[in-house]
Amino acid sequence: MINSIPGGMRVTLASVSQVGHSPAVASSQPELASPVGSEGAPVLSSLSIQLAASAKRVEVLEQTLDRQQLKVEAQRLRHQILGDAYQAQKEIHNAEIPKTTDPDLLERAKQATLHVVHSDRHDRSVKNPFADLSREQLNFIVYDESGAYTINERRAAWYQVSNIETHWNKGLWGPAEAEKAATGGRKPGFYTEVLNHYKTLPLIEQADYPEEYETRLLANIKEDSDPRAEKPKDFKLLTLFEILAKLKRPGKNESEDANPVGNAPTLTKNS
Repeated sequence: MINSIPGGMRVTLASVSQVGHSPAVASSQPELASPVGSEGAPVLSSLSIQLAASAKRVEVLEQTLDRQQLKVEAQRLRHQILGDAYQAQKEIHNAEIPKTTDPDLLERAKQATLHVVHSDRHDRSVKNPFADLSREQLNFIVYDESGAYTINERRAAWYQVSNIETHWNKGLWGPAEAEKAATGGRKPGFYTEVLNHYKTLPLIEQADYPEEYETRLLANIKEDSDPRAEKPKDFKLLTLFEILAKLKRPGKNESEDANPVGNAPTLTKNS
């Protein structure tokens, strides 16, 4: 349990508008393979082309499925890279080679597998090949089963999402404690930050949370902003890793799959 931070602030990953993705690639870092093409036009890198196609696939899911259907689909796709099915075929995934002659793609897949293997041993020495991507781009990779990426590339992308979310989570500790001390235990600013973060998540990530998640956060904000307001029933602000743990079979250590570089704490509203 971490200080006084309730469970919702680990919410999830990805920095995407609540109304859905734009097919455009968010970060400019992987865009150009060379300054200009033969006719003066920018040359897109292989990764940028892949990300643009992946963005469209995720967008289709978000626009054609309702929240419950999207939740089921997200769970299915994550199970491919985090669940028992992955563990059962781990050696096959570690030996997977992309069906391409592109040396950059071949090297990236090799690097992803090295990162995954070391991360599963809690070894951070091998850099994640997707370390410089945005949350949005990482999620495009995680939820793309088209074959554009190896299973270990998708797993590596998920590990980076986990690291980003953990970093964001830790950044809330100090401000939340300071706010609590200054207001006699109330934290409307904290709950507002959690809500704002939740709203940045893509729909495929929001779907994992209870439908009333936003409503209850708003109630917490109102309660803590006005001590006279009616206190809502206790509401656990689930963390990303708590949500994923519910998908695992009893006895399975979720931290091995979801957060290889550090166990996610269990956080509660009244902690």
